[in-house]
Amino acid sequence: MLSAPPANADVPASQRFVFDGPGGDPVLRRKLHQPYWAMQSFAYDHVHGHMYFVQTKPGSDTGDLWMTRTDLSGNVLGAMALHSFDHGSSMGIEPDTEGSPYVWLAGDWQSLKPGTAPNSHKIARFKYVDDGLIDYFNHQGRVREFPIGLSDFLDCPRPSIDPYTNRLLIRYMGTQNPWRLALFDLSAVLRNGISNSTPALAIRALPTNAQLGLSDSDHFQGVTSYGQYAYLSYGGPPAKPTDLAKPSYLVRLDMNNEGGSVEEVYRTTAGNSLPGREPQGMAIWRTSSGPRLAFGFSAKVATSPDQFEASVFYKSQLTG
Repeated sequence: MLSAPPANADVPASQRFVFDGPGGDPVLRRKLHQPYWAMQSFAYDHVHGHMYFVQTKPGSDTGDLWMTRTDLSGNVLGAMALHSFDHGSSMGIEPDTEGSPYVWLAGDWQSLKPGTAPNSHKIARFKYVDDGLIDYFNHQGRVREFPIGLSDFLDCPRPSIDPYTNRLLIRYMGTQNPWRLALFDLSAVLRNGISNSTPALAIRALPTNAQLGLSDSDHFQGVTSYGQYAYLSYGGPPAKPTDLAKPSYLVRLDMNNEGGSVEEVYRTTAGNSLPGREPQGMAIWRTSSGPRLAFGFSAKVATSPDQFEASVFYKSQLTG
């Protein structure tokens, strides 16, 4: 068995978000481009004032996604189709001052062993294009592929970008620890790729649900980072849209700590009244008034339960 890369602890100190602090709900019950597909994640282009949402078809195992471009209130401005790009449960946006941003998503949606379910094994970077379409396995040079060369990497990478530090955070399944987090300078990844030879600012194990005090049914739903801290969301949908919302949690981890160390686990009641509420996605929103920790929920349309709506909430108070 491959040995895991050593845990690093070299992230400059930063402030952290206060989970019970003030916030807001700038996107509330918005339909995205494909109303029958559920929102999985989102991220911000702070240069042009846009949001990007990823949607997947419930029950699908094709890795096909819709990406919806909206304004900061969730009003649809455009869309793009993606084939064989995994589930879309986390994404990064790299703004480009000369045009549309670069999108970072898990790709290479395939089974590498006969009889096993498909999964992602690389991270893809491509330009967003309104009305565009990219097939991962026939992308004709429009996708830059990043194989994950970390020695304990197994599969299922999930990218996110901190727009204040330009760092790339990757959640992935490891060969020894079930799940791990690795934090890199984005510029180093663009130069050298993702491997043990690209110096990581931090690599650490992700605590198990038991270490977080959560149940096995509290699924991972999103990840992002700001400064030295990683933020994750956990939870699941109720059995029926008419049932009470299941608990949803925000988690903060210090990337300078190791193993099962936990900073804070917070049960959020944001969006509790949304029918079929399920946490989906996290992102750092860079604004003129300061950073915001944004976290999303997918919900059902009350009058048409086969359709979905997207909502995004945020926290803005920092401490430390």
